[in-house]
Amino acid sequence: MSTISTGASNTNEPPSFFSSLPNDLVLNVLACVPRRYYPILTCVSKKFRSLVRSSELHETRSRLGKNSFYVCFREYDEDDGPSSTYHWFSLIENRLVSVPFPSQPDPYSAALMVGPEIYFVGGHISHVSISSSMWILDSRSGKLREGPNTLVARRFTGAGLVDDKIYLFGGHDKEDEEIQAEVFDTKTQTWDVAPNPKMKREWLRMSGISPSLDRKIYARNVTGQVIVYDPRDGTCEKIDVPNNDDGHCSKDVVVIENVLYIFKSSFGLMWYDSKEKVWRVVNGLKLGKRSASKVAMAEYNGKLAFLWHDRMKKEIWCVMITLERSGVEITGKVEWFGRVLSVPDDYRIMHCLNEG
Repeated sequence: MSTISTGASNTNEPPSFFSSLPNDLVLNVLACVPRRYYPILTCVSKKFRSLVRSSELHETRSRLGKNSFYVCFREYDEDDGPSSTYHWFSLIENRLVSVPFPSQPDPYSAALMVGPEIYFVGGHISHVSISSSMWILDSRSGKLREGPNTLVARRFTGAGLVDDKIYLFGGHDKEDEEIQAEVFDTKTQTWDVAPNPKMKREWLRMSGISPSLDRKIYARNVTGQVIVYDPRDGTCEKIDVPNNDDGHCSKDVVVIENVLYIFKSSFGLMWYDSKEKVWRVVNGLKLGKRSASKVAMAEYNGKLAFLWHDRMKKEIWCVMITLERSGVEITGKVEWFGRVLSVPDDYRIMHCLNEG
């Protein structure tokens, strides 16, 4: 399987007791480790790096039911607008299969997956009624329970996961509100105040889920820039996205092997060279000039799952892309692609989540 090289150099061989264990046992242990820790494991040793990137680990996680990938659609009427009905599907053997999950209570809430649980935070029913609620969906049982309310009601919020803690920032309408960021400990199930973002409030209206990289949270705001929030001290950075006559950009920001990716309608799949601070186009892919509003992306087993909605044919298509880095170039290779679901014309992709 081709993936991005992290460029790690001096990695030692694993301890002798680890080397002596049967591969099947090691794979079972690694399969139980949350995937958000895999980038760290790849830096431990060549053995770990090889196992983390192996197809055997993917198969082991699938067998143990730890490879879940979900796509959520919302019904949308051209005249009446969005409804409160949601439909969930799971990617199984290159097809999206319906799963009987209940609809989330608050429309437009931020959603992210921590282990087998999906957290829905904030949102709004209308542009007037803003929510401070949290709901937690257990993907194993399909049961939805109410969690503790956020400290402040939010919409269009950035939501990211760092060290098993969910950080929210932005998405607040009151400029003088003291609490502009907060953190939820998934272990103690409690909220606390987080360092306020050191950035203009108008730049903090977010769109989509925010991945973490180097203990920082990356979120796209509604004006198209990527905002980087450091939850340790609140410092922020604004990364401009390439602009031209076609300003459409996917709402999803994806991190794979410590590299940031976005999709731009006019350029295609792009990655951010953090050293040179420039966006570069991923080579070797022909994804077409698709409307970014009909595209969803997520990391899936070290690969990039790229989905789009062909509304003319009422079909959802998926391309599974492996990524390989060489110097200042990243090349994408299509592992497989095909139609994964047929849907009514009024379905819109809302969430694309995997078990971290």
